[in-house]
Amino acid sequence: MKVHALIFWQTSLGDIANNIYGLKLFYKYSFKNNSFKSKESEIAFLTKQYHIVEKGLALPNPRLGFGKEKINLLLDKSKKYEEKYGEDKLVISIKNCLSEYIEFNKNNGINIKGPYFDSILNFIGCSKQQNQGGTISIDKSELIKVMSLPFENFVKSRFSIRDFSNENVDIETIKKAVYIAKHAPSVCNRQSWKAHVYTKEKQILSLLKIQGGNNGFTKSINKLIVVTTNIKAFTTLENNQLFIDGGLFSMNLVLALHSQGLGACCLNTCFPFTSEKKVKQIGSIKENERLIMMIGIGNLKNSYKVAISKKKDLNEIININ
Repeated sequence: MKVHALIFWQTSLGDIANNIYGLKLFYKYSFKNNSFKSKESEIAFLTKQYHIVEKGLALPNPRLGFGKEKINLLLDKSKKYEEKYGEDKLVISIKNCLSEYIEFNKNNGINIKGPYFDSILNFIGCSKQQNQGGTISIDKSELIKVMSLPFENFVKSRFSIRDFSNENVDIETIKKAVYIAKHAPSVCNRQSWKAHVYTKEKQILSLLKIQGGNNGFTKSINKLIVVTTNIKAFTTLENNQLFIDGGLFSMNLVLALHSQGLGACCLNTCFPFTSEKKVKQIGSIKENERLIMMIGIGNLKNSYKVAISKKKDLNEIININ
């Protein structure tokens, strides 16, 4: 019986059944739009929503009064969340982020009177804690010192950067980063990944336009990498493995770029297959490769802002059995 079951899972029907199972679980537990099935989903949505504001504040030239529609939605959902669960760390992070948003607009001459800004100010109240939501400023000179420090300090010093200098990125530096990144683990050492590096401005802008999540810093991106994995390297029951392997390589690459003193920003490729086809066409990527992510690259300014991107506490992540 077990032999027959094993044979079934090695057939196309078994693979289809396995994929359907994965989809059923995804649609059972994932949230859609603003409809939540759990507190975890609410937290994920609100974290995503306020990080949009953080990213906006970390741009080289944020648009005054940006994100009104998204902030109104954030306020509505945050108030309902606070009513149910109280002012926890997430709510404090959101309030601090919005507080910086208010200060940014106020300091740039925007009249913060009126229903929109009043609703933000009423929600913020007097809650304020440092380094929990919003942005922080980083000096390049301090970052260079960190490069020689222990690994923990090095990892903690990496941020997604959206404000690059105008200096051209040396392609040899990118090659060195890819060389370091290739030492990532992969299933059965198949090393299915590929790093497509783009250097021409027109091609980069075309690819970024499809990605769509780089508004406000598009033209400051000097080089672009599209990470892919080769479907041909995987077999039955490994449909998710190609994304795992690609993710492992991508993380190694982001850290490697950081080690070489370059700024980088991860850009997701969560879009329809029609857009994936366009990326492949513009980027000369083979059909048998799946997109993992794009990575925007640039040289560091002497001083720049980054989103705080508050991390969860250890006890929210680790589960010792």
